[in-house]
Parts: sequence; C-alpha cells; structure tokens
Amino acid sequence: MNPERKSIHNYKFAEPQLAVLRGIGARLDLTHKDAFKEAYGNLLGILNTEVNITVVHTLVQFYDPPLRCFTFQDYQLASTLEEYSHILGIRIKNQVPYIRTKELPEHRDLDEALHMGKKEIELNLKPKGGIHGFTSKFLVDKAITFAEAGSWTTFNAHLALLIYGIVLFPNMEEFVDLVAIHIFLTQNPIPTLLADTYYSIHVRTQKKKGTIACCTPLLYRWFISHLPNKGPFFENKDNLKWSQRIMSLKAEDIPWYSQVYNGVKLILNCGDFPNVPLLGTKGGINYNPRLALR
Repeated sequence: MNPERKSIHNYKFAEPQLAVLRGIGARLDLTHKDAFKEAYGNLLGILNTEVNITVVHTLVQFYDPPLRCFTFQDYQLASTLEEYSHILGIRIKNQVPYIRTKELPEHRDLDEALHMGKKEIELNLKPKGGIHGFTSKFLVDKAITFAEAGSWTTFNAHLALLIYGIVLFPNMEEFVDLVAIHIFLTQNPIPTLLADTYYSIHVRTQKKKGTIACCTPLLYRWFISHLPNKGPFFENKDNLKWSQRIMSLKAEDIPWYSQVYNGVKLILNCGDFPNVPLLGTKGGINYNPRLALR
C-alpha cells in the first residue's frame, strides 16, 4: 500500500461553502455556545474546522478495500463509531440507525423542533432534483429572524439543522435534504456518518476517481488525532510532502490510545459476525474495528 509504489489517484471531496454558516454561528456568545453544545454536541467545532485537503487526499491513497481500513507501512487505522462519537460529542443511541425513506417527516415533529407551522412547512419543504428538503437560504433567514428576536433555542435548532444538511451529510449545494432532516430529528447521526465515510471512500477508490461525499471535516479531525504533534513528523511539516511524512511513521509513532475512552464499551461485532455492519445514506458497508485495536 505504499503510494510511492503505485499510482496516485485523484479524488475530489465534498467542500461546501461555509462562510455564511460560520457567520451565523458567530452570533452565539459564550453562554449560548454552551447551550448549543449541550443540545447538539460539537457541531460548531466541525463547522469551523479548516480542512487541509492534501491530508485527506493522502489518507485515501492508503485505503485498503478488502479490510475496510487504512493500511500503512506497519500499522492499520480504522475510524470507529466510538471515535466519531467522541469527536462530535454526540452519544450513539440504542436504537435502529437511519433507514432511507422518501416519506416526509410529521409536521408536528418539525414544528416541535423548529417552531414552524404546518403552512410554512408545506410552502418551503419542496423537492429539488426529485428530493424534498429546505433551501439553506430559507433556514438561514429563519435563523437570523430568531436570533434578532432573542429566541436562541430555536435559533440553535435551525443552525444545527443547517450543519446537518450542509456539513455532516452534504448532498446538494445550498440544500438541506430529507435525509439530513430525518437524521436531525432522530439526533443519532454517528452510525450514518461513519457508514457514509466508509461507503463513499470504498466506492470511489474502487472506481479510482470521483467525489468522496462524506463529512470531510470529521474525517480530517479523526485522522490528525492519530498523527504525532512532536518529533520528526511534526518538525518536517514544511520540508516533506504529506505522503513522505506519513510513510515515515511507524506503529510506535502513532497516538493509539486516549484516556477519554476509559470505560467506553466498544462495538466490535454484530452477533456472531466478527465485524460491524453500517447503513449509510447511499448504501451499506461493514467495517472491522478489531484491526485498529492496540
């Protein structure tokens, strides 16, 4: 799996325009940011992550399709449910994850979450490309209205939904589709996010081209959490290409374990199957967290 011994394939990554959303998020003072985090986890951290695309592009070159992980010189990395849950600050609920449906959400559920009346929902929950959803402009305008009225709980809900639709589950530009809306209402995004990561990388690396449509900031945050922040790797950041820097790493250089996972029960299998099946917004895939255990 040495990228210097095989062809380097070019991929694009979902990179939505985030300036407007970041501007909306900047309206929150410290107290309201704490309330937002309490309700929705570290979505603001993901929104404000500056992604180095070269890093994630290099990472994907090491993807190992049969093993569903990233295979490096003498070690393997596999992003896990528990790591995604920790980075986002959102726990994994003990319920069936999102299953794709074309059914519109109940008006009462949207009204309860977003304080929208039935008429407003019917006027604005419209199809685009055959998929129902809200335009980001509509949700941004609503968020600004609630901010100016001091309705911060409802403002937070609209901002969170925007992040779900534009950042976590990017599909169409400036459009929060039905998939993101359903997952937002369940507040259980972690299994679907991990599934989308693996599925999109797997499909594109098999075809050796195309756009990897997953939450790129989350993938980036996960990868850099396993990279050294001192020593030769860190000191050579301006002198070597990312592929060279990563190939210089050995198993003993990688930060494998964090005390934040003390007491966390790891999901390692599904019944008698020695792997974990995941269902994403585009399809299903399994992954093998045992490969990444140290």
